[in-house]
Amino acid sequence: MRSPENGARAELHLHSRASTDTGSWFLNRGALPESYTAPEAAYQAAKAKGMDFVALTDHNTLEGVAEIAHHPDVIVGVEVTATFPDDEELVHVLVWGLDDAQWAEIDYLRTNLFEMLDYIGAVGLAHALAHPLHRVGGHLSADHLERLLLVFSTWEGRNGARPQITNEIAARIARSTTPEYLDKLAEKHGITPVSDGAIALTGGSDDHSGFDIARAWTETPPARDVAEFLGHLRAGRTAPGGLDGSSRMLAHAVSTLFVKNHVEAGAAAIPLALRGVVGDLIGFDMPKVAVTEGGKGGERGQSFAQEVMVRLRRDRRLVRQYRRLGRGKRRHERLRLVTGWLHEQLLQSALGAEAGPITKSFSRRMESAAGAAAMAMPYFVAASYMRGEIAYSRKIEAEFFGEIDARPARVAMLTDTFDEINGVAGTMRRLATFAQRDPGNRLVVVTPSDQAEDGPGLVRLKTASSMQMPAYDDPGWRLGIPSILDLLDLVEEREIDVIHAATPGPMGIGGLIVARSLGIPFVASYHTELGRYALDLTGDRFFAQLCAKAVGWFYRQAERVYVPTQATAEGLLTLGIEREKITEFTRGVDTELFDPQRRSRWTRRKLGASGDDVVMLYVGRISKEKGLPTLAEAFRRASEQHPELVLALVGEGPLREDLARALAGTRHKFLGPLTGTSLAAAYASADLFCLPSETETFGQVSMEAAASGLPVVVVDRGGAPETIVPGTTGLVAPAADPVGLAEAIGRLASDPELRRRMGVAGIEHARARRTWDDVFEELCTGYDSVKRAPQQALLSFETPNRQRQPGTT
Repeated sequence: MRSPENGARAELHLHSRASTDTGSWFLNRGALPESYTAPEAAYQAAKAKGMDFVALTDHNTLEGVAEIAHHPDVIVGVEVTATFPDDEELVHVLVWGLDDAQWAEIDYLRTNLFEMLDYIGAVGLAHALAHPLHRVGGHLSADHLERLLLVFSTWEGRNGARPQITNEIAARIARSTTPEYLDKLAEKHGITPVSDGAIALTGGSDDHSGFDIARAWTETPPARDVAEFLGHLRAGRTAPGGLDGSSRMLAHAVSTLFVKNHVEAGAAAIPLALRGVVGDLIGFDMPKVAVTEGGKGGERGQSFAQEVMVRLRRDRRLVRQYRRLGRGKRRHERLRLVTGWLHEQLLQSALGAEAGPITKSFSRRMESAAGAAAMAMPYFVAASYMRGEIAYSRKIEAEFFGEIDARPARVAMLTDTFDEINGVAGTMRRLATFAQRDPGNRLVVVTPSDQAEDGPGLVRLKTASSMQMPAYDDPGWRLGIPSILDLLDLVEEREIDVIHAATPGPMGIGGLIVARSLGIPFVASYHTELGRYALDLTGDRFFAQLCAKAVGWFYRQAERVYVPTQATAEGLLTLGIEREKITEFTRGVDTELFDPQRRSRWTRRKLGASGDDVVMLYVGRISKEKGLPTLAEAFRRASEQHPELVLALVGEGPLREDLARALAGTRHKFLGPLTGTSLAAAYASADLFCLPSETETFGQVSMEAAASGLPVVVVDRGGAPETIVPGTTGLVAPAADPVGLAEAIGRLASDPELRRRMGVAGIEHARARRTWDDVFEELCTGYDSVKRAPQQALLSFETPNRQRQPGTT
């Protein structure tokens, strides 16, 4: 227990079920109070958390506090909705220690904030401006705040329901006020200041749900009774304590408000099977009623509830986590755990996931999808609201202090592929490595995974479901779908400023939803010609056109689209992407890893070569869209003229069996996936490299081959030709032309000196390119221009030096 000699602590901002004058059109239209907490329960909860005094401050009423006024440590309080008389802008004012007659006069005067404050000051009531940067009426400006600095000597510096940055900026404004500054404001607004210096600060939870009572509080010197405590308040001998709020708290407060109203309106609306869990989660006693739910709707609700409970009890890990969290301070964690679990179950049902769908019918899948969205919506609405409050607070900070948020942009790079062997995944792994070493923690790569894993450069979000990679005949390549609530949590917790979708799959779409919901910039990378992929894989032109239209829609949502080559940029223009949005995001090459010095006879034998054989290497997915059918025919033609040719293929994919049949009778070898030094040795030990793909947006493998000293053969479509110097570091063959490709391969196979010259030139070309360090820095610097910054100072007079003044709290 805290010793009284250390000072007094009070909960000074607390609501009960008497708060029915909400001031919210939305709640008023729904006939909802702001709280369902009984006054006595609120008092007992605050005392249990160590409060010496408890003030109940319901909106514009003393009815709630009257029920507990018999306790000697209760402070009679009220939260008054008052109005600026000139423009009817609203503010909330906390008043303590009043009686019924004084409240009646305040209630009468509150349509004019200044007249009301004159009366409160005249009768000597302790009072403070509640949550100063909360826009009660929606139009609170710096001009309003300047006048509030003049007419209040106390502000609420920590509100347990408001974001940390909002509280901090409000407290900074209040603490930095000086007599000289107040004199300037008095001259500007024609108002005599009530304070002669820095504003005193209080704290309170502003709890409406019963979850967070005494989350924030006010501390004063020791006080033997309410009268002495109020004396400290009036004298400004106060300091705020406790914790700030979050969007999760707001989501739970509002959503449980609706659930409690739903229960009170008719307890039968909550299925019997779920009533115990729901009541435990929201801290609400469910009425015990006999329920007979007739009709298909009632039967369906009971059946669904029973199935949910069965699945919940079977999830031992969830049950253990739930019990371990306990009640009290961890109620928010418990509620998020269960709502997140139910969201994932509904998502699996909607997608028909193999994890065991609740239903398989189309109509029930649609119901499940709607349910998953409904579970997520309160979190998104609350996060969007809080983001708006933070943006407003930053704007006010800039207006008062002439400062902008100079912090480098923090970026979440979202990718559907990371561990797979492909160019996009390789780029993501590179970026994650650099992000891990970045002292500014400017970028984090986020990818779905079977197991959640957190780190400075990489976050693996646990998958809630998965889906087969469309059009790929490869059951091993599935797209993970994480919970969008987990993605929202990550963006909020890491204070992400920009969301970058590296791929347009489930992760990219989820990123777009989060970005649009929170109002933060969304950018995307265009790595793959998905429309062309779809055509090559399926042969269905309608499906390919549909895919291209979907891809075009996705990238049109981005504020900036990153492309690796000019050819890719031209392709984007055909999808309707504005040229001004398109930005180059080139690739680096690791010349320390990919080095001709790694050549070895042992590796050449692994590649299938012996003696003076000429090894042609391919690295990539073994898939149709990579142009491998053309390569197979071209190699067969070339090897007829050049029997010394050996084809080594690194990678894996759905075309392997068909490609093996196409290459039957030729000298070839499948090596499977290779990475790291094994891959580098394969490059260096080959003699030439061929990339026959027409759909490459860049062709990272051709740069790695050049760095390893290999001449490179590419086709004249896509972005790969931009990675070589035609005739100097490699050759360009006609696309989809096995005869022309065979001629290019044969030319290099028959001319060792040409291979040597092109290999040397390729090494120089690769080493002259930007390094991955350069690419990472350029990328992060570019994000800063995307990040939305607060406005510059707009005050019409010079703001004073805002250093902390001696003697301030």
